[in-house]
Amino acid sequence: MSMWKRRLAAFIVIVLLFTGGGLWWYFSHHTKTPEYAMQKITESLEKQDADTFFQYVDVDAVLDHSYEAFMEGAVTVETPMNDEAKAAVESFASVVKAPLLKSFHDAIRTYVTTGAWPQAAEGTEALLDPSVAIEKAGLAGTTFSGVDRIEMHDEDGTAVALVRVHPQETDEDFVLRVKLAPADDGHYRVTEVENYRDFVAMIAKARRAKVEAYLQETASLMAQHETAMREAESQRAEILSAGALGNDATRQALKELMENTILPDWQARKAELEAIDAPQAAQTLHRLRLHICDLRIDYAEGYAAWMTDKKAATIRDAETKLKQARTLEQEELFLTKRMAGKDMEGKES
Repeated sequence: MSMWKRRLAAFIVIVLLFTGGGLWWYFSHHTKTPEYAMQKITESLEKQDADTFFQYVDVDAVLDHSYEAFMEGAVTVETPMNDEAKAAVESFASVVKAPLLKSFHDAIRTYVTTGAWPQAAEGTEALLDPSVAIEKAGLAGTTFSGVDRIEMHDEDGTAVALVRVHPQETDEDFVLRVKLAPADDGHYRVTEVENYRDFVAMIAKARRAKVEAYLQETASLMAQHETAMREAESQRAEILSAGALGNDATRQALKELMENTILPDWQARKAELEAIDAPQAAQTLHRLRLHICDLRIDYAEGYAAWMTDKKAATIRDAETKLKQARTLEQEELFLTKRMAGKDMEGKES
């Protein structure tokens, strides 16, 4: 064999050895590292490959470890709770755990396969609805920024990936401590988010701040309009004390009071409320207030019309709207105080 053929053969042997060694290292070592697992998880999200994602993420284990923290954040964000209320929440949490975890599991699969979380029908607030659960978990609107680094724990073979995310509801990044453990086949799987409770607490704090800002802003708005309404009621009492409803002049004065003072004030209150960007946690209260405005507007229009047509059906319909508004105003007062963390006497709960 010539010299150049021997050299070529030697080169080929070396290449084969390096290639074989590389393949051996890749399949026997690299594929069984936490780095590889995180790489596959990232790729599965990019390719919307649910099978690979669930292969490297033990979703059921992650959800089970995160459940208590989720319930604390989901239920207490809108309303500060005393010990008795917290005990009731814990009892509730144990009852709904199985169906809620299933909702999460299904929602995660939807997200991986479509790139989007499931959407709820407008007005849906039930906690077991997957979209509501995801929103309350702080996952909706949270974007992945990257893996900072991976820490190995030699004592038990586990690892922690420091995953940086950015929740839309806050002004800062958060680093999740994602725990990975080797499965029976040696491949690493995500089994827990060690600091998910801290993540929930951060989201809850941000939401709470937005709720408090909403309550403060609307308290000032509502107080101004309530002052105007008290003055209007005083004028109404004066008109009635000076005449009778059967008197045309009295009815005309009441009609003008409704059309020129009371009705415009409720319309203005509604417009001002609509201009406020209410946070998600305050949407129930916000919609309730807008509905009260509608009922009060209907009442004012109906009462003013009655001053002219004098029909029993007109005033009967108007009085029905007023009764509904007053009932909802009591509910609105209770909900406002509860969201502010106070009892009905205004004391801190």
